[in-house]
Order: sequence, then C-alpha cells, then structure tokens
Amino acid sequence: MSLHRAHSTLHPQDGTAAPANAPPSLRILMYSTYFPPEFSGAAQQALMLARQLRRLGHHVEFVTVRWRDLPEDDVVDGFPVKRLYAGRRRKHRELRLWFNLCAYVWKRRRDFDLLHSHGAYYTNSIVGPLARAAGLKSIVKASLANDDLYSIGRTVSGRLHLALLRRVDACVAISRDLVREFSDCGVPSQRIHYLPNGVDTALFHPVDAAERQRARARLDLPSDRPLALYAGVMDDRKNIEWLARQWVAQDAFGTDALLLAIGPQSREDTSGELIGRLRGLQTEAPRHFCLRAHATDIDDYLRAADVLVLPSHREGLPNVVLEAMASGLPCVAADVSGTRDLVQDGRTGYTYQPDDATALASAVIGALSPGGRDLGRNGRRIAEDSFSLESVAHDYSRLYTDLLAAKE
Repeated sequence: MSLHRAHSTLHPQDGTAAPANAPPSLRILMYSTYFPPEFSGAAQQALMLARQLRRLGHHVEFVTVRWRDLPEDDVVDGFPVKRLYAGRRRKHRELRLWFNLCAYVWKRRRDFDLLHSHGAYYTNSIVGPLARAAGLKSIVKASLANDDLYSIGRTVSGRLHLALLRRVDACVAISRDLVREFSDCGVPSQRIHYLPNGVDTALFHPVDAAERQRARARLDLPSDRPLALYAGVMDDRKNIEWLARQWVAQDAFGTDALLLAIGPQSREDTSGELIGRLRGLQTEAPRHFCLRAHATDIDDYLRAADVLVLPSHREGLPNVVLEAMASGLPCVAADVSGTRDLVQDGRTGYTYQPDDATALASAVIGALSPGGRDLGRNGRRIAEDSFSLESVAHDYSRLYTDLLAAKE
C-alpha cells in the first residue's frame, strides 16, 4: 500500500500549524471497548496518545461500544467518536459488535489509513482481517498481562482469537512480559513491538513543600500528616480492600499517614458490595482511611501526596505509577507484571510480593522516610528519559509510517 500524503501543513483537527519536522499526516481510527465517560485506563492512555498524534498533524477518530444511553455520535476532546451497538445477549455479543464494526469501517474505508485497537482481546482482534479486507493496516495493543491473551489457542474462542491475531500487522506490548506473551502464542517477532505507555511530563511534575500544602488546602486534606495515595478502580484485581484493611489494622504501620483512595466503583461490583465495605471502613477509621470518587484532577492529588501505593494483583503498565514517577513521588507497588517495569526497588520506590503485609509495611516506612524524596527524584528522571508521552507518540508515528510503507 502506498503511503498517504499530508493534505496540508495545518493541523487537520484544530487548524493549528503542525511541527515543521512532522511526519506525513495519517488518518487513524482507534478502537477502544470503553471510552469516556466510561472509565478505562486503556482509554485514558488512548486519548492522551491521540492528543499528541494530533499535535504531530495526524487525524484521529474513535470507535467504541455503545454502553448505557450514550449518544451514537459524539465528540470527546475534539475527536469524533462513534459508538456501536453490541447486542443484548450475554453470550456472543461480539458477533453483533463485529457486524456493526465491519459495516462502519467498510463504509468509511477510504477515510482512514490504519485501525489501531487499544486492547488485544479476542473481540479486539477482528481489526486484523477487517483492516486487510478494507485495504488498511492494523495494530492491536495489549494492555494487561495474563489477561488480553490469557486463553489464546486453548479454547474454541481462543483458537479463533489466535487466527484473528495472525492477521494483525503489528502487535504492541506495553511491558516486557507482554512481549513474551505475544511471542509465546506464536506471533512472529518482527510483528511484536515494545512500546510502553507514556506520561505527560509537563502536566505531572514535582512540586516543593509550599505547593504541596497549597494542593492539600485546595483538596481539603490534612496539612500536618503524611499522605499516601491510591488511585484506580475499586476492584478485586487492584486489591484496594486488602490494602485499606491492612492500613487500618496496623495503624498506618506507625507512620500516622492517611491512605487516600480515589477512583470509580468497578463495573464488576454491580451491587456495590466492595465499595460499600470501603465506605464502612472509612466510617470506622477516618484518621487512617479516606475514600473519594473518581477525580479528573489526579495531577493535583499527586501534588498533595507523599507516596503512591498500588497493591494490584495484575497490571499492564499502570498509568498512575507513571504519573506518580513524573510527579517526583516514591512508589510502593506489588511486584507484578508491568509495575516491575517501572518501580525499581530501592531506586524509584519499593516493591513487595502481593498480599505480603510485612513487606508492605517495610516498603511504606521506607518510602515515607527522609530518603523517599530521593527515590522520587530518580523516578522523575526515568519518566522523562524513557516514558515521555511526546516520545511515545513519535514512536507510534514511525510505526504507522513503517507499516504503510511495507510491502505485503
């Protein structure tokens, strides 16, 4: 396929001038199962990447599943969004979604150069054969270890998943473990690309003690005690209930720190049982644990905090750890896939084995010690050097261009 050209030196979506050294303008349709206002870390990363690609002069649109009563056609942050119906049945809803996705892409096949799926699940992998049929290129990005590719090749749907994945032009892994997972399921090495998530190092940056106090005042948080932050979905995978109960039962491990948990109720917690237990724990121990709803100003909360704590059982490459590192915070995290790509024990924070309360206590005490800020400064340097969103967007731009230039 010949490479599509830039139509103008003006930014195709907001009219601003594209950088002088920008690559040729490309037209990208991104697919994400969940998209704002639905909460999803993968979708957040997709939107951040799209903003950077737009600055490089590319045109980006989104297609997603139509959940609840959200509009079919929408605009989010200046990006056109198409929401597609996935059917009402519990089983094989992907068939209706695939039909609608294929119809939409086929109708608009001349409007795009690439299909980029944020997720490499069975349902997402349809972008491979669909793109080939439409004369486009395709990318799938795996976002969660031991999840996106978990049953591939082992069940009927897993074997279909593998067949679909083999039609994808490029498979993006955001962690080293996901590189291995793609390789283990038979994806040729030349189609596997390690491209980690990125972080906006201008938005997320270190602050001094005075600004930290101002942030706490804005957020109505205590000014005279250490503050540990958890940010993410309130669900079992993130292991937030275990963390909160350990924090309360062990009196914040002798640090007198408040654990502040911010995030939405899980879609899996339909009855609200888990979030209800967390609210109950806050009522029982308000000095040690505080629960707040999902906030869009997470950068302000990171400015107010002294340490980030992430107790997850499984991760991809967690956005919040990247954001904390860029903000100059030491990180305490369970030693799991993705997180271990970021948190270097004793250098940018401390890791511990999942569910090991003794190791967690030691890590928290160490991160809140006077040396904790040195760990945070190391994390900031690594975020700037290896995970800048700007450089990640340039890497994606080069990958897109290489795919379009490649011969079949």
